Amino acid sequence: MARIHGRNADLVFNAVALEDELNDITLSFDVPEAEITAFGDTGQNFLAGKVGTKLDIAGSYDGAAAQGDATIFAALGGAAVAWDFEPDGTSGYDGYAFPTSYSIKCPVNGPVSYSASFRHNGGAAAADGALPSRT
Repeated sequence: MARIHGRNADLVFNAVALEDELNDITLSFDVPEAEITAFGDTGQNFLAGKVGTKLDIAGSYDGAAAQGDATIFAALGGAAVAWDFEPDGTSGYDGYAFPTSYSIKCPVNGPVSYSASFRHNGGAAAADGALPSRT
């Protein structure tokens, strides 16, 4: 299998391409589990739950273009919007998500940066926990 370089990654949130500001993108899938062990069992038994999807990004703040800042800030507290992440620049994952956190960091004598986390909600109107589409 060929190795893919991260510089080809694309990320679109609410129809705005953010990859030119970003230096880190992490997409994670978590499956909570419930213990279903009964008294007669000889070992622990577990049942997998619904998959949860989280997208974390970090990048350079660009006040002139403000595409990342303006797009993410406008989505805070609102309905889920479309996202598309392509690790190799051609295919990947998409769905609907809402921002769960957004922060701007301004160190003395350092570059201004931002980071945000998004939670996939399964659909534009539904919060059913369905997996993102694999494109």
